[in-house]
This record gives sequence, C-alpha cells and structure tokens, in this order.
Amino acid sequence: LVRQWAGASMGESGGPVAPAWRIGVWVSLLIAWGWTTTPSYAEPATATVGKLRSEADAALATGQFEKGVKLYSQVIHKEPDNENNYFKRYRAYLRSRKYKDAYSDLSTALRINAKFTAALKKRVELGLQIGRCFEAVGDLSRLKSIDATAPELRHEDAVQQCAQFLQSAADFEQRSDWRNARNSLASALQYADSSHDLLLHRAHSSLNLGDFFEAVADSGRAIKIESDSIAALEIRGRAYYHLGEHEHALNHWRQALKFDPEHKSVKGHYRTVKKLEKLRKSAEANEASGQLEAAIKDWRAAIAVDDTHHAFAAPALIKISKALTRLKRWDDAIRAAEDASKRHHEDSRMDAQLTVAEALLGAERYDECVRAYQQAVEMDAKDPRANDGLRKAKVALKQSKEVDYYKVLGVSRTASGKEIKKAYKEKALKNHPDKVAAEDRDHAEQEFMKIAQAYEILSDEETRRKYDRGEDVTGQGGAGGGPHGGPGGFQFHHPQNMRH
Repeated sequence: LVRQWAGASMGESGGPVAPAWRIGVWVSLLIAWGWTTTPSYAEPATATVGKLRSEADAALATGQFEKGVKLYSQVIHKEPDNENNYFKRYRAYLRSRKYKDAYSDLSTALRINAKFTAALKKRVELGLQIGRCFEAVGDLSRLKSIDATAPELRHEDAVQQCAQFLQSAADFEQRSDWRNARNSLASALQYADSSHDLLLHRAHSSLNLGDFFEAVADSGRAIKIESDSIAALEIRGRAYYHLGEHEHALNHWRQALKFDPEHKSVKGHYRTVKKLEKLRKSAEANEASGQLEAAIKDWRAAIAVDDTHHAFAAPALIKISKALTRLKRWDDAIRAAEDASKRHHEDSRMDAQLTVAEALLGAERYDECVRAYQQAVEMDAKDPRANDGLRKAKVALKQSKEVDYYKVLGVSRTASGKEIKKAYKEKALKNHPDKVAAEDRDHAEQEFMKIAQAYEILSDEETRRKYDRGEDVTGQGGAGGGPHGGPGGFQFHHPQNMRH
C-alpha cells in the first residue's frame, strides 16, 4: 500500500522506485503520527499508576488498610517488577494483621531486589514475630554482611533461641512426645507471639494429650490471626467434638468447608457427627416413648460410630444402664455403668459411679452397693446424691438381715406405688389362709400378715420414706417387726379382716 501510494515502480535493480518528493511527504507524515500518538498513550498510563499509588498512600495514612491493600494491588498489577510497591503493600497488610501476606510481600520484594535492605530488616522482625525463626537466622546473617551496625541485629539472641526451641519441638513431634513438644512450642511462642503455625502445632499437641480446652484456646487464637485457616478450623472442631460440644464442632467444620467444599478430612469429621447425632435423637425419642429396648439399641449403635469418643460414650452408657435398670436387667445395667466409669471422661465419672451403685441396689447386692456409694462420697463428699445413696444403701443392707418388706412383696426399692399395689394383690391371693390345708393355715396366716404389714408400710408414702431411712415403723425398735406390731407402732389388720 505504501509503495502504491508513493507511486512506486520497479527499476532495473528490482526494487521500488518513487519520486523523491512523494517519499519525503510520506516520511513526514509518519514522523508526525509518531509525535502525536506516542505521548497520548504513555502519559495517561503513567498518571494512572501515580494516582493509584497516591490514593493507596492516603488510605494507609488514614487507617483504611483494606482499601490500601486493594489500591496497592492495582499498582502491582501495572508495575509487577517494582519492589517498592510490594514494600508499601506489606505495610498495609501488617497494619491489618495479615502477617502471612505481609511476609510474602517482603519476600517478593527481596526476590526482585536482593539488596533491598529495608525489606530485609523488616523480614527479620516479622519472621521472628510469626515464628519463621529458621529463615530469620539466615536473614540476620545476610543483614550483618550488609550492615554490621543495623539495629535489627539486636534480635539475634531471640532468633537463635526461637530456632532452637522449634528444632526441639520438631524432634519431639517426630517421636510423638506431645508433652515435651508442647513445652518447646510454648517457649518458642514467647518470642513468636503472633505465629499462626506455632499455635496450631501446640493445639495439635494438646489434642493428642487430651487437653481439649487448651486445644480450643490455641486454635481460636490461630483463627484470629488467619480467619480462613482450614487447619485451625478443623482442629478447633475436633477439640469441641471431643468435649461433646457437637454443634460447635459442626459450625467450625461448616466454615472450613466454605473455603474448601471437598476437604477430605473435614468432610469425614462432619459426616461422623451427623450420623452420631441422628442416632442420639432416635434413642432419646424411643426412650421418651417408653421403647427402652429400641433406645438401648440406638445408643449402642451411636457409641459404635466412634468408640473412642468418651465424652459421648460415657453419658450414653449411663443412659443404657438406667434403661436396663428400668427393665430390671440388673447385671447388664451394672456392666454398662461400670463401662461408663472406665471411660476417660471427667464430667461423667460421678454419674457413672452413682449409676453403678443404683444398679447394685436394684440387684440387691447390698454390700457392694455400700462400697460403691462410699467410693462416690470419696470422689465428692459434698455431693448430696452420694451421701443420700450411702445412707439408703446402709439401711438396705441392715434391713436385708431383718424383714425386708420390699422382698416380702417381691418388688425393687425403686418400685412405684402402682407396682407395689399390684404385687400385694398377687401375693395376698396366693398366700390367703383359706386357700391352704388346715395343717398349713397357721403358717399361711403368718405369711399373710407379713404381706399385709409390708403393703401398709410401703403403700403409705410417709411411712415408706421413714422405712427407707431406716427408722422404726413397727414400734419394735427397728428390729424389722414381727407380724403383729407392738405398742405405739404401726397397727396392722388381722387376717380375718383382710380376707375379703
């Protein structure tokens, strides 16, 4: 097109030939085009970067750190090879307490310019603060070779100490020596008080030691430093799970899954708790409706989901024991309660011990029952359940050697008034003197009187309470009573008056 416009023609040499005046005009036009277009393109671009940088500086100066980060990021997009842009954004990140991003910007600035001393000095200080102590050792060595009088060299002892503690912690973790690992991490955190990673490592050690409240505290601090930390959310959820705080655990794992919906281990934890909670709700519903066998089955299935989850298993076994007690399956109830007491769950220890004692009382193993309640009192001498239970157990043991009116009617000491009345009717009909041969009538009358006496004591709530406390309700000095009572005691009906 140029040749055509210039009127070019082929000469002997085969090259284009044009009149000189046309070529001169063409060159002048090209030069003029360059002069007018080049400045109009370059100047706005330069002005835009400068304006963005000024706005970012102003935002940082007025405490608008997020806005500053956003504007500096736009500057970096336009000037990715300018180390000063990263240094400025580092300051905005630091003021926002986004330490990981701040450290990353310092590192990028130093990759662009390895002699950027200001960035190196700041990376020494920030590295110590966030627990990058091994890297800080190297940075101090570089800084010393550049500026032997740099004020930041005062951190050398702290950096060395921190690095040594981190090395010890790593060695202890490798050997699964969680207590010493935690101690070493605690020492390192005295220097690196804003370290997300060290807090997370210490939370993991506490988790392995069963110190779940400590794990909750450290992982919580880690989340405050990095709110999008999936690892911290996962560990905190696990700690809450082991404390039996399932809803808190689920909330943390839901938050983690927002950042990564396919996170394998978090999804696994989440599904486990959802399954366990479904079985728990079913067990409670069956228990409330009186379907005790179904409730026991659900509780056992829930425990099987994670048999190591003692904060759930111990209370569940107590519920199983109580259901078995209601079913009068005493031996099974005792075994379930004993299993609960062996679980490593401090909050359930007393309940488990008392449930063992209650099941032993129902099984009429009074000597063992007294010992079980004595152990409960030793665990907490101020617990009224333990003290009341011990008194009742001692009374039951004493009465078992005399006339036991519960045993006379064939009911447990926890029997309801309705159960006592039903048992009395059955016993009275069976042992009625009119239904036996004449030669056995005297013995039958004695048994009949004993049944009547038992019923009158146990059917009256106040008298029953006195009897349960071991008080004399027969007027015979607490000897358990003969069939006829005595002066000042409880008056019983003669069999002749009871027959109808």
